[in-house]
Amino acid sequence: MDGITEHGKAEDVVGSHVEDAVTFWAQNVSRSEDLLKISRVLAEACPRANAVSSRPDLSKIYGGCFSEDGCWYRCVVQQVIKEKCQVLYIDYGNSEILNTSDIVEIPSNLRCPSVAKKYRLWGLQIPNNQDLNMFEEVSNRF
Repeated sequence: MDGITEHGKAEDVVGSHVEDAVTFWAQNVSRSEDLLKISRVLAEACPRANAVSSRPDLSKIYGGCFSEDGCWYRCVVQQVIKEKCQVLYIDYGNSEILNTSDIVEIPSNLRCPSVAKKYRLWGLQIPNNQDLNMFEEVSNRF
């Protein structure tokens, strides 16, 4: 999966979002300072930044205003739906649909790789008829 490391290699991580019964997003504990720096710069830059005015570039990193806390996070646009966009918050793994006006350009120095990685539990036996998405998805930040 995205960001998966060598098979059997242990990492110290903090969970940030659960996608389904076997898939989750986490941040390496060694990156906590990086995350704080990114958050500070986004909080200062995004309120003054230009909103995305035309069709967003699906390969570009933007700033998105998370609806639950009103804070700014780095995101990529996954899908455009009229005046709205489905975004993935790359440093946490959660997603939501935002108005295009809540997505802004960010400084180029913030367009670095994501802090969070996607993990999948290995060796877990799930029955074939089990719906992995039946569990309530919660966008928690730990």
